[in-house]
Amino acid sequence: MRNIDRGVIRTCLRSARPLFASHRVPVGTKRLMVETVTAAARPPRGTRFERDTVAGVPVVRVRPAHTTGGTLIYLHGGGYALGSAKGYRGLVAHLAAAAGTAAVIPDYSRSPESRYPIALEEMVAVYSRLLDDGLDPNTTVVAGDSAGGGLTLALAMTLRDRGFPAPAALGLICPWADLAIDVDRTRPVLRDPLILPSMTAEWAPRYAGHHDPRSPGISPVYGDMAGLPPIVVHTAGDDPISVDAEKIEAAVAAAGGVLDHLRFDDLWHDFHLQVSILAEARQAVTDLGAALRRHVLKIHPDTAQVAST
Repeated sequence: MRNIDRGVIRTCLRSARPLFASHRVPVGTKRLMVETVTAAARPPRGTRFERDTVAGVPVVRVRPAHTTGGTLIYLHGGGYALGSAKGYRGLVAHLAAAAGTAAVIPDYSRSPESRYPIALEEMVAVYSRLLDDGLDPNTTVVAGDSAGGGLTLALAMTLRDRGFPAPAALGLICPWADLAIDVDRTRPVLRDPLILPSMTAEWAPRYAGHHDPRSPGISPVYGDMAGLPPIVVHTAGDDPISVDAEKIEAAVAAAGGVLDHLRFDDLWHDFHLQVSILAEARQAVTDLGAALRRHVLKIHPDTAQVAST
C-alpha cells in the first residue's frame, strides 16, 4: 500500500466540503460522492464478498483470506443519510482481518426516506435473525463509525433492554451519539477539514423526525450505560463530533462499565476510511481490530483455534 501525506489528504477533503455542505446538492449526488470516498479503502488481497439478505435487510458478507473465528457486524457511517455496505467493504475487510473475523455489513434504511426508529429496528431484526441462524454472541463484536457508531451504541442498549444476549464488545469510530446538540445548533467548531456543525445540524432533524432528539435510541449519550459490553472508542482531535465520545466515556465510567478510548491528535473525522493511503489510519484499524479480538478471547479463549465458517 502506498502512503499519501496527511496534508494532501486534508486538502482534498477540504476541497470537497462545499459540495457536502451545500443545500443545493441533492442527497443522491452526495451518496455517490461518499461512495467514491469510502471506496478508496481497498480490501486486503484474498478477501471475498457475498451479497445476502438477513431479516429483509440487504447485507454484504465479508470473508478475509485468513480468520480465526467470530463475526464482526459493522454499521456504516454517513449521517444516517449517506454511506452503504458496498462503499464500506474495504474498511470493513481491513478491520475484520485485524480482528480475525468474518463480517456482515447491513444496508440499513437511510434518511430522509426512512427516519428513526426504522434503522434501529432493522438492526435489532438482523441481530435476532443471525442469532437464530447460529451466531454465537460470545464471539461477535459490533462496530460502526460516525452515525454507525451511534447506531451501534443504541443497538447495544436496545438488545440489553429486550433481553437479547450481548455481543462480546463494541467498537466506536468517531461516534455521532448526541444529535440533540445538532438540533439545538450548539456543536463546537473544530479544525476538521470536512465536517462542519452546520452539516450535522442538517442531518440530525432529518433522522430524528418528530421524535425527541434526546431519546437514547437517537442520542445514546442520554441513555443508561449500565450492563453494556466492553467498548473501544477511537476519536480524532480535529473532529467536532469527538465531544460525543467524551460524553460516552463519562457515562460509561459513571455506570461502572469498561471503555478504552484512543485519541488521535491532528486527525479528522473518520480518518480510518483512508486505511489504504494513510499510515495512521492503517495503524488505527489494526489497533481497533486487535482490541476487539482481545475482548472476544476473554470470553471465548478457544476461539483462537477455531476457523471461521
